[in-house]
Amino acid sequence: MKLLILIIVLAVSIPGAQRKQGSPLDHLPKNMEVISYFGERADFSPDNQRIAFMSKSFGDAFVIDLKTRIVRCLTCGIPGAAFLRIMHLSDGNYILIGPERFSDIRTSRRRDNELWFLRKEAGSKPVKLGQKMSEGAAISKKNLRMSWSETDAQFPDLPKDYSRLVCE
Repeated sequence: MKLLILIIVLAVSIPGAQRKQGSPLDHLPKNMEVISYFGERADFSPDNQRIAFMSKSFGDAFVIDLKTRIVRCLTCGIPGAAFLRIMHLSDGNYILIGPERFSDIRTSRRRDNELWFLRKEAGSKPVKLGQKMSEGAAISKKNLRMSWSETDAQFPDLPKDYSRLVCE
């Protein structure tokens, strides 16, 4: 017991072992900067001029222009938008991933996840591609190629706990 107390006392008294005061965002390296105070699942455009991102899981998709810092919501005009991910296509358009309707986290993410196409022009509406998918979407930044995984949750004819990788 005395040894445990000694270890705790030493750990607390070692310089650098104590928590730094303030926000880590106030002390970023010179090559880093905060570009938004919200968002997740960022995706760089093929020309590195924009970043598409989600407001939250099962939320709206946004894009920020890195030169002007203007943030534009791509799906805010769509009632009930519940997307998980947005990714750039090589031609500047987008792929969205998410269910048609949100039911619950597990079902919407696992069984009902599907691919949507969204044109880059302001005011465009997502178009369902009729393709269910699981996870692991990967999109080429050089051409219109994409890969994703599928499981028995989307395709019940697959063996239980089976997954496959699809490439188009």
